Amino acid sequence: MNDIEQITRELEKLYEGKLRQLRRKDNGPRLKISRLISDLSRGSAYGEDSEAVQEYARQAGINHDPQRPYIPFSEFRDLSKGVASAGGYLAGSETPDAVDILRPFSVTARAGITIETGLQGDQVIPRTTTKTTPAWLSTEGSQVTASTPTLQQIACTPKTVAVLVNFSRQLSKQANAENFIRRELLRTIGAAIDSAVISGGGIEQPTGLLSTSIGTETGTSFAQANAVSMKRKVADANAPDEYISFIGTPAIRELLEKRERASGSGFLWDMDQVASRPAFVSTDVPSSALICGAWPLVWLGIWGSGFVLEINPYDSSGFKLGTIQARILVSLDVAVLHPGAFCKAESIT
Repeated sequence: MNDIEQITRELEKLYEGKLRQLRRKDNGPRLKISRLISDLSRGSAYGEDSEAVQEYARQAGINHDPQRPYIPFSEFRDLSKGVASAGGYLAGSETPDAVDILRPFSVTARAGITIETGLQGDQVIPRTTTKTTPAWLSTEGSQVTASTPTLQQIACTPKTVAVLVNFSRQLSKQANAENFIRRELLRTIGAAIDSAVISGGGIEQPTGLLSTSIGTETGTSFAQANAVSMKRKVADANAPDEYISFIGTPAIRELLEKRERASGSGFLWDMDQVASRPAFVSTDVPSSALICGAWPLVWLGIWGSGFVLEINPYDSSGFKLGTIQARILVSLDVAVLHPGAFCKAESIT
């Protein structure tokens, strides 16, 4: 290779590097997930995709594995900003928020649970079970009686949920594959979050609300009096009143949308509200159940700041069919910070 060829190649590399920098400053796509999956199914990522996943691993403080790329939530920001038809898909963000990203895909995120990402070690969350007692002094010489609050700790360790997905190579090469795959990943994590928060059974799963000792209300002939009783029980536990909302199944919504509060006064579930509080539906709530609570008092911790994506390039059946097999891993845990701030009604009739 002569000097002119060497200089030409160096200039080409410099030009490509500057072009990538300009694209990043302009909030252009650093990473094409559909292209990354397709490349990994053939062995390894290339070009800007490879640079991107290496940088994400470095920022997360983990070792980069070429076959297990680490994808942060920031890569999904363009699917959740604003209204799509009004330019939402074009919006970028320098500091994307996991709550905003997950809200369209998770009912409990919409209800307002507290989400913390980027965790590394095991977490211990303190909470007060008995508060300090104040005392009024009758005279200048009166002495205040000391009181001691009771504290507890909630230990949280990562529980990993995995989903195996298959899709065709043809889909990965189509123009709309990128948005479809991003949405599918977010639906997966959204469903995992709702299941963990609402009905996680503990041990290998997080311990969710229905596996925790929370308030109860009868569900027999459920009426307006029962709904306002649930709201009162949550408020009696000093839960922030403005954060109280309900989550039930689609069948419960249908039932309560047909049941009047009183003759001629409207229905129990009306305009997406129950007892004048927001009401949501989720198929992750057990059948015939309704939960009322101040949802920010549920803490969801996500270890790392995104997904671990693994591609299986050795799937013989997929090779014959022209399909790609991918596995998504997310590590998370749930803590109910104040069980008294929630109430459930089961077997609603």
